[in-house]
This record gives sequence, C-alpha cells and structure tokens, in this order.
Amino acid sequence: MKIGVDFHGVITQNPIFFKSFNQLALEQNIEIVILSGAKASDVIQFLKKHHIPYTSVWSILDEFERKNLVSFDDSGKFRVPDELWDKAKAQYCLEHNISVHIDDSALYGSYFQTPFCLYLPENQKCTLIKKNIQIDFAQKPQKILNDLIAAINLK
Repeated sequence: MKIGVDFHGVITQNPIFFKSFNQLALEQNIEIVILSGAKASDVIQFLKKHHIPYTSVWSILDEFERKNLVSFDDSGKFRVPDELWDKAKAQYCLEHNISVHIDDSALYGSYFQTPFCLYLPENQKCTLIKKNIQIDFAQKPQKILNDLIAAINLK
C-alpha cells in the first residue's frame, strides 16, 4: 500500500500530526510518498527539520524541469502550462500505484482515478471524493490510518 500526501496545505498545516501518522504508516509497511509542486530539496529540508518520516518525495517542478517544460518570466518566476500542472499529481499516482492521495486542492481531485481524499485543514476533515466518505483527522493517527485503509478498500 502507498499513501500520497500533499506537502503545501496538508503536511505544512499540521507537521506534528503527519510526523506521527507517517511513522505509524511506515511501521505497518505502508509507503508514504510526499507530492509537491515545490522543489524536492525544499520539501526534504522541511521534512528533516520537523522529523517527518517518508518513503520518497516527488516534485512537479523537478519533473517538468527534467522534461524541459518549465519557462521563466523576466522576474524569474517559473511557469508550467496549467493543463500539465493540474493533472501531474493524478498522473503520478496512477503510474506509481498510489493507493490513496491526500490533498487540499479540489481542482487536482477532478483529474484523479486513484482514490482522492480532499483534506480541509480548517476543520481537519478529509473526504474521499468518489466514495463520499469523510474521515476525521482530529482523531488519533492510528484511528485515521485504519479508517483511511478501510474506506479505500470498500468496493
């Protein structure tokens, strides 16, 4: 089993929780893949600072830089076509057999075939979109992990 977790808006909103959640998942042989638009080196620096364990980090920006699909404007701001950027996490999750992805962007969720849990940090709820199952992230990490696993295994 592999769980994809968004970086900005999810892990950054509650690093203490995700330190425990990720550790529990890893102890149960569940891979934790951090997905972000930011450079992987920046994400890894944050994860190390907060002692958040993970299996791997994947960066949309790094991926598109490798493919020469990033352009820069005069101010140095990068640009990737929206249609590529918005679909990138969904495509990665599908190609890498991610079991469920947790993200705070509803826009990205519309592209997912992989189970997608829309996380709202303000109320600590995560809704599996296609199953309309809500998981309360205010509970203990083990309960949340169990609920998430049960929800994605429902047919």
